[in-house]
Amino acid sequence: MANLGKKDGVYVVRFRYQGKEFKKSLRTRSETAAKAALHLVELTIHRLHTGQVVVRDGVDAGDFIVSGGTWSAPPAKATPQVFPPTAILMDRYIAAREGQIAESYRDSQRTHLSHLRKFLGKLADERCNLVNRTLLENYLRERKKTRDGETVNREQITIKSFYDWVMLQDDIPTFPYPAEKLPRFKGSRDRDPFKTVEEIQAVIDRGGLDERQSLDQWECLYLDPAKIAALLATVQERAQHELSVLLHAIPAYTGMRRGEMLRLSWSDVDLTYDYVTARSRKQSRSQQEVSRRIDLHPDLKARLMSWKQKRPQGQLVLSREGTWEPLALDRANALFWQPMRSTEWCLDTKRNWFKLGFHTYRHSFASNLAAAGVDQRIIDEFMGHTTEAMRRRYRHLFPQHRRSAILSLKIAVATDHP
Repeated sequence: MANLGKKDGVYVVRFRYQGKEFKKSLRTRSETAAKAALHLVELTIHRLHTGQVVVRDGVDAGDFIVSGGTWSAPPAKATPQVFPPTAILMDRYIAAREGQIAESYRDSQRTHLSHLRKFLGKLADERCNLVNRTLLENYLRERKKTRDGETVNREQITIKSFYDWVMLQDDIPTFPYPAEKLPRFKGSRDRDPFKTVEEIQAVIDRGGLDERQSLDQWECLYLDPAKIAALLATVQERAQHELSVLLHAIPAYTGMRRGEMLRLSWSDVDLTYDYVTARSRKQSRSQQEVSRRIDLHPDLKARLMSWKQKRPQGQLVLSREGTWEPLALDRANALFWQPMRSTEWCLDTKRNWFKLGFHTYRHSFASNLAAAGVDQRIIDEFMGHTTEAMRRRYRHLFPQHRRSAILSLKIAVATDHP
């Protein structure tokens, strides 16, 4: 079992392999990056024990494990520290995210980093270690002067994600993590409410939106049960692999996030008492997972039972074709998008722009439960850490419930009789 420690503020990982104890620097001050590296170490040790990979001759086992099994040979000699320019690293980061996240989100991150690059000016073309926390904080505060706080917070998330990635690159010398404790800002307005396909298309058809703004409209998409049924039918008909069907059906019937689906194991699926357990790390900053139970819909139960009969071996519900290995993010995205290409749900096949993503099913799951009159406390249990702001986003879809509530108020008005 591996564990994390710190030395001079930099994270180190300790682990044992073949009776020998190793202590290796992770060259990062970021807790998020260190936890990701710890998971990679544990996975590599497991793959070594199961014979999936082997340490090559002349290679230090500790370096091999920390690298995730990619370390091929020790360095021939010490090389001088070279810090690449920030602008070059930004381009590398965006390229590395291809296939790992939705193309629309990747484009948003590209835009965020281009704004930062413009702010840095000539400094963006110099050594990356010259950018510090003060510069990044000044940038965010400048952005806040002309933009809503929530917009700036999204840029802050991109900056942290970028520097977390930088700190994990083997060819970049260690330097102080510049994105530590960057400020967050209070938004001046609620996030846009969810809309139907027709409502979003009407907004776009009015004109005046650029490509980016039009794409943002689809981030608010909500699907009613009829639309979901039609979409699932399309996926069922066009899917080249049954995994594609499950990647749509599971979130449609459970509201699970993509990461929760990819971690879903058969031990989390109770086909006797009809429930699934979703495990999330997003809801807690601690190392422990947070879990919640979701009742299993009969339609989804039938799909899962059929799938289990076809894939009786392995621990994960969704694993790579022909293996028991976890389904990678890029492969999950490709399988999710494939049935929707060249359909009404596709905006741009070449750029992987679609009207919906995994999160659309989650929005719709909560909205449709509310429409059916399900108790809010039960919806909260199914969804996890639902906030009041999120509830407002989907409650507005059902004005008839608000109207019924106000009409139920009976007030006797006194009148004068002659």
